[in-house]
Amino acid sequence: MKPHHPAGSCGCILVAQNLGHTWYFNLTTAYVLDFRSARRHQFCINTSPTAALTGIAAMDSFEAKLAEATKPESRRILGAIGLVVNNKGEKVYHHASGFQSLDDDAQPLDPDSTFALASAGKFITHLAALQLVERGLVALDDPVEKHLPELASLPLISRDAVGEPCKLHPLTVNKITLRHLLLHTSGLSSPDVSLIREYLADDNLAKPSFPDDAPTIVKHFSIPLVFEPGDGFAYGYSIHWTQLLVGRLSGSGSNFLHYIQENIFDPLGMASSTYMPRDRPEIWNRRLQMVEREGKTLLPADDATQGLTCSVSDTGKILADLISPSPKVLKDPALVDLLFTGQLPQGSTPIMDLRSDQENYMFCAGPCMPGGGLPPAVNWTAAGMVVESGTLELTGLPPGTVTWQGMPNVMWAMNRERGVAMVFVTQVIPVGDEEAGVLGAEFMKSAWRAFG
Repeated sequence: MKPHHPAGSCGCILVAQNLGHTWYFNLTTAYVLDFRSARRHQFCINTSPTAALTGIAAMDSFEAKLAEATKPESRRILGAIGLVVNNKGEKVYHHASGFQSLDDDAQPLDPDSTFALASAGKFITHLAALQLVERGLVALDDPVEKHLPELASLPLISRDAVGEPCKLHPLTVNKITLRHLLLHTSGLSSPDVSLIREYLADDNLAKPSFPDDAPTIVKHFSIPLVFEPGDGFAYGYSIHWTQLLVGRLSGSGSNFLHYIQENIFDPLGMASSTYMPRDRPEIWNRRLQMVEREGKTLLPADDATQGLTCSVSDTGKILADLISPSPKVLKDPALVDLLFTGQLPQGSTPIMDLRSDQENYMFCAGPCMPGGGLPPAVNWTAAGMVVESGTLELTGLPPGTVTWQGMPNVMWAMNRERGVAMVFVTQVIPVGDEEAGVLGAEFMKSAWRAFG
């Protein structure tokens, strides 16, 4: 076959034509020209053509399933977007299917829509805190009560035996550090923990009081610790206190929002990112509408679009920066390592707590093996959950991959060694939606096969 070079793909060799696709390859890149939709996909692949074709077929399979799920007549999902970037900041895959909203005249989904990240965006707050460490404003292992004195007064809550009432202990032995906050080992949890639910409901247990001008975070997230700092893992309110810490250390005349804008969004060119989406019409009007599933029906849930809201491209920018050889937003290699390497000691109570709380990370890792098998070999970093060994069966995430999820069934993953990061976006609640979970797992598994 005579070599043919498509426009914009200099040096590529025509390999095969099938079902409306034409596949071209050079040493590092595969281009897929889809003549049915006039789209061109670019795949950066460092494997054999056979492996590349397998990866392309996997992405075709994902796109077909996504198209079926988002077609108006069935509409199991309003819309979803998949993005893959490399450590050069290049988009190597970007695909969307569905509609922008539930409106009758809704437009096809913009691949660069904005969306609420919820918990999937917590790593940005952690990144800001690490910048403060880099600048010498706070140390990882010094008590943070110097800057967050309210934490020093929080009691420890416990129960002697099942069925016994809760007890409050006024002092803790250990002091909360920034490292504890970043790793969710501070003892701060949430009302998802039964001890905290009982505490909040029991009028006989003393509650803290604060002046009227106390920060909202202090008023709403001051709860007892469920273990001594460092002695367990509890996913919860640590993030809010980290946010308050960043705000207090951000400098005179500044606050958390200004700090993030000036030190993360602006340096990375994240022009379509904000924590106040309703105040930014150019961001709000581009959002993939949040919907709530009730039975087989999707209903508008616009009030759930709040907090950190980014465009798909902006999310790719920050992940690409973190996996690059020289990140712009964090320069100390030791601090960057905290984002990618497991920080909970093997065999410790914190890592056992993490691995036993599988409901919290099922969207990323899937359930344990049938028949009560061992949980996945995962750990926690300052950015999220990391796969330490083996490949996760459900999502195909390989060892060394850091990942996390958000309430609207959003998920990201990044692997520094392999130089690739990916994002799956939809906006449907509640968390753990089965339809979104199936599509998210299909995207991740297919994308790792193609690009990882």
